[in-house]
Amino acid sequence: MRTTRNRLGLAVVGGTAALMLLAACASPTPTPEEPVELGDGEPGAAEDTDITVAIPFPDVTMYSMYVLATDLGYYEEEGLTVEVITADNVTAAVASGSADIGVESTGTVIDAIRGGVEIDLVSGHYCRQNFDFAVQSDIESVEDLDGTSIVLAGTPGDPAEFQRAQVLKEEGWDVSSVNTEVVYPGPGSESWTEFFVNDKISLQPFYADDRAALEEHGANIVVESLRNWANDVQIAGTQWAQENPNTLVRFLRATLKGTDFMTAPAPGEFPENAEEALDIYEANDFDVAELRESDSVWILDGHLACPNLYFDGEAWDTTIETQKLEPLDFDDAQLAYLFKAQELLGLDNAGPATLPYP
Repeated sequence: MRTTRNRLGLAVVGGTAALMLLAACASPTPTPEEPVELGDGEPGAAEDTDITVAIPFPDVTMYSMYVLATDLGYYEEEGLTVEVITADNVTAAVASGSADIGVESTGTVIDAIRGGVEIDLVSGHYCRQNFDFAVQSDIESVEDLDGTSIVLAGTPGDPAEFQRAQVLKEEGWDVSSVNTEVVYPGPGSESWTEFFVNDKISLQPFYADDRAALEEHGANIVVESLRNWANDVQIAGTQWAQENPNTLVRFLRATLKGTDFMTAPAPGEFPENAEEALDIYEANDFDVAELRESDSVWILDGHLACPNLYFDGEAWDTTIETQKLEPLDFDDAQLAYLFKAQELLGLDNAGPATLPYP
């Protein structure tokens, strides 16, 4: 169904060089900021009323909470106008002030903060990740992969490679136990699938829009798994956040409402607002024809989202562990704006529940 999601690896890897340049101009170590004082009750008037949100690429569902919150009037209720743009490097856009808010992969944000880039991790975006793998029809066990080529990521250095290897091991497909060649056909999963159907690789991760081609080729789907691991997070420039605390609380409250609309009645259940959401997507020039034909409870990507935009130190540490990053302590003062927005809506910051998948 979605093809744009597959470009995420390119956005993350392509951003590394830009982050290195930013870090070279920044403080060599992160400087803790004073906690923002947010008063009781309603936030004050928004300091900055025109908000620019940077995303890596347009996607009909992945960034839909912004479309929904705009069309349903949630941002307008907060006195905000929100424009969503795409950026080759979201973190660089936010750090430079080209965007006020951004959505970026958690591992990329951690490395940027470690490098002294002046951004704050202000909330979660997606709190879960799905890990799906296909093997050739003659592969029945991990031992059958011996001597073959496999794909774990599109480009060298993508931290998703470590996470995928870990999931495979946990699911009984420990690729480190056999002699395989890990190859990198390119950042998009459509190129992985092209290698697969031409019998050049024996194993690949895949997304929903790859499944039809894989099944037509006769692939065995050997792993379909969901992990409660932070996928992406929302970030803001440190100085911008401190200068616009009421704006940020109001923005997060409206975005929480949009996320709740997308996931209602609850993640793991068929979204009760699916038709209305698809109408809004279509009115915003997204092609939703295939989504309208789906009867899956995952039609709006609700299995990946937490309605409370959860993030905390545990999610931070899990990302570091599963992506094999250098350790870095988490400063939860960054989440003051999220906690306030959650409080205003009667929400807590509870982590994601375990969901059956698929």
